[in-house]
Amino acid sequence: MGIFMFHRRELPKFNYIPRYYNPEKEELEKRKAAMGLDSNLTDSERLRVKMRQRWGRIGDDGKEKKKSSVGSMRYIIIFGFAAIAIYFIFFTPLVENFITMFLHLGGK
Repeated sequence: MGIFMFHRRELPKFNYIPRYYNPEKEELEKRKAAMGLDSNLTDSERLRVKMRQRWGRIGDDGKEKKKSSVGSMRYIIIFGFAAIAIYFIFFTPLVENFITMFLHLGGK
């Protein structure tokens, strides 16, 4: 008999394989795949690159395009509504008419 009566289980091993990420090399591989040259990308990665290229999500510099036209159109619409509201508040008697109407209704 030993000092310990219970069997101590062995701890699980942790197999860590270090992987290094080089963004410049990845970008080079994607550019090679987009041009149709031999690259180390897998078939699914090559398909993704081709789909992005066909759908126009990647610009000439290789970076994804932003949808700036939608954002700028939104700002134009908001600015237009604000300009119309400022015009009606300051340059028409419409607001004064509403205020006098509510004052007369409340006075009866």
